[in-house]
Amino acid sequence: MKINILCFINLTENFWNLLINFDKKKLKRILPIALLFATVLCSCDNSNTTKNDKEKTVSKDTSSNSLVTLSATNSITEMLCQNWEDKADIDDGVLSGAGDGDLLIPFRSYVFFDDGSVVINPRDIMKTGKWKLDEKSKRISIVLEDGSKKDCQINAIGVKSLLLKTGAGKPGKYVADGKKHSVLSDDPFYPANNKWRIKPAHVEDASAIKKRIIDCVNFYSKFFKDNADHGARSISFYGLPSCFKWYAGGISITNKAKLNQKWIDCFYNKEQAVQGQQLLENIIGKKFKWDKTQPRWVRQSADVLLQMADSLK
Repeated sequence: MKINILCFINLTENFWNLLINFDKKKLKRILPIALLFATVLCSCDNSNTTKNDKEKTVSKDTSSNSLVTLSATNSITEMLCQNWEDKADIDDGVLSGAGDGDLLIPFRSYVFFDDGSVVINPRDIMKTGKWKLDEKSKRISIVLEDGSKKDCQINAIGVKSLLLKTGAGKPGKYVADGKKHSVLSDDPFYPANNKWRIKPAHVEDASAIKKRIIDCVNFYSKFFKDNADHGARSISFYGLPSCFKWYAGGISITNKAKLNQKWIDCFYNKEQAVQGQQLLENIIGKKFKWDKTQPRWVRQSADVLLQMADSLK
């Protein structure tokens, strides 16, 4: 039991004064009152402390993740392997836009991975490929999936800042948080997690569309978890293809008449995009378990999305 020490000392001093200054008859009347007051004081303080401790326990996020910090590394290659976002686009508030329309301001970024994979502009016209770094010249050579090539020059790099020349103009400033996933597949922008976004070259059958939707739902589960792992104060869905509507503690599906072009472009045609939307609409009414013991709705949503993906299998 935790006691307010200053109050207890004052009470004790007063009590001894009573012993000195009062006769026995008066002391008999005062002693029970003093003891009662001390008991109430201790009880009240202990009650408040317990409540505050409980509130701190409930709000604490103790979920595990595969993030590792890069603060101790001096290796250019290791520092490079994380999600780099264009600082000018961040400063312009691009990510604060709605992100669900067809006319979007491009948001530029590079995501480099330890296995040599790279994703360019995952929130815009996404491109994937392989990269290699010449540490002596600090030149990055990128070969994209379509066979095209792109070279970038590192002018300066730190754990959280990158000055990268990607074309004929001035070098661009990019920023990161100095963390990466040790398990590559935990990163939502890892290439294998984004294959559902690549438009197929031919009409797909029902099973292929279902797999595309399952992969989509799994992507968003990883996306929510990744934001929570990084301690993001807010989540931006800007530039990402989706037919979801997100709420704090709820998920709904966009009406098929209001599907945007970024969602449609993930499928062979609009008809197949609607088929994908319909699969989600068919399961959204099911009862999924929202973990009320989890203090963050972002992690709750990540778990519910996993349940949704399993229900589609």
